Amino acid sequence: MTTCIGIALFGDEVSPRFCFAETILVVEVVKGQEVRRHVASMGEPWLPHRMSRLSALGIKTLLCGAFNRAFLPTADRLGVRVITGISGNAEEALGRFLVGQLVPGRVRPRRC
Repeated sequence: MTTCIGIALFGDEVSPRFCFAETILVVEVVKGQEVRRHVASMGEPWLPHRMSRLSALGIKTLLCGAFNRAFLPTADRLGVRVITGISGNAEEALGRFLVGQLVPGRVRPRRC
């Protein structure tokens, strides 16, 4: 089964805040192995638009630094798990996620 992971980007780093990321790395994964990737524009900074964009891109897990708590229920309704508190290089964050080192619930969402 294919799943899509999104990493909010700031250059080649994980964006400190989802609401400020202009692009997102979309990584398709099958059985824990990356099969395809691309970088997509997040478009408008308006959070309801960004939530729709995540859904349109097929994102099921979002990695970012901070995420506005008010939109966690929306993410939940869209089937998007949000993992916050991530910083540093996006490739390293993806690697940590793929080996199970980044799990929802380990960090608390902060206001964006």
